[in-house]
Amino acid sequence: MTRIGRLLGFLAVAGPGVCATRSLPIGDAERGRELFRTRRCVVCHAMDGEGGKTAPDLGRIVESGFSPYRLTGLLWNHAPVMWAAMERAGIERPEPTGQEAADLFAFFFAARYFEAPGDARRGRLAFRSKRCSECHGIESPVREGIRPVADWQALENPISLAQEMWNHSGEMRQALEQSRIQYPRLTSQEITDVLVYLRGATQTRLRAAEFSPASAETGQVLLASKGCAGCHRGSLSLESRHTRYSLTEFAAAMWNHGFQSTQTPAPLSYPEMRRLVGYLVSAQFFEERGNPERGKAVFARKRCGACHDNPASGAPGRATLAGRMTSFDMLAALWKHGPAMLEQMRKEGLAWPHFANGEMADLTAYLNGPEFKQRPGAGKR
Repeated sequence: MTRIGRLLGFLAVAGPGVCATRSLPIGDAERGRELFRTRRCVVCHAMDGEGGKTAPDLGRIVESGFSPYRLTGLLWNHAPVMWAAMERAGIERPEPTGQEAADLFAFFFAARYFEAPGDARRGRLAFRSKRCSECHGIESPVREGIRPVADWQALENPISLAQEMWNHSGEMRQALEQSRIQYPRLTSQEITDVLVYLRGATQTRLRAAEFSPASAETGQVLLASKGCAGCHRGSLSLESRHTRYSLTEFAAAMWNHGFQSTQTPAPLSYPEMRRLVGYLVSAQFFEERGNPERGKAVFARKRCGACHDNPASGAPGRATLAGRMTSFDMLAALWKHGPAMLEQMRKEGLAWPHFANGEMADLTAYLNGPEFKQRPGAGKR
């Protein structure tokens, strides 16, 4: 079954036990990159090898279902260790807002676009089997007027790759029709493999790939002005709330669109592609879905009510939490109130909560559900 088929299947069977928690703010990967530096995350954590070595490299941790609530759960799990390490290093504890947490997450996700490992041998086979080599030489032209691969700037920048594939698809389709060659459809894995092969076979072998999406807000405007929103709506929406696209998947979709479309696509400049990518990266996380019934069990099992249903504890009560929390809000609350929370829990002999799998999404669904709002509890902040 195709990815779209799986998506439609999910939408068809999702029942009342799964509900949205709250709409998430749109994160900006560019702002997140700067926050990663200014909030001194980089002192301990590296991103793809660049940064501190005392904590995990956030660009190399690959987990299935990478999402805001999973990231928030991981940070909750390791928070006491992080705070202790920061205190030893003399690093001031940051207090990010929910929006800043969204920006950081967009940066983390964007930096992992090539998380699927590529294979040069498979890439070489794909480059030949898709008949790319019949027109595109590696170091020198094979056909007049067609640049060799060594001249492609797209090899070192994945956003440029998506732009080049989009702009080239109409011309490519016409050339293939004249040569009676079938338009080569590509998967994201094939694109990754081909890139690994071509980088190793050309002068770009020593240049690292870069990722630098533009501001998310401007991409939403561009999506409408280019006419994309006219077709991409409903089940074909590019802002689907139940999908996770890597950039290679995005590039593959842009390329394969040329095979499916009967019209030559309007060209996109590199800045325009950056804007679209920046927006679509963030649009994947507009809304979270969790199970409030399971969240109720998480609230009880983690003994959250020991403080949040007890006004004397000083913790925010249900009246404060109800209907307000997203994963990013939970992350912001962790850094703002966490140390005091940890100290209070130690005094009362309570274990620090650890969250696995979708427990954070379930918990936030419960916090935003009607049952949580109706029950008593009005602790003060």
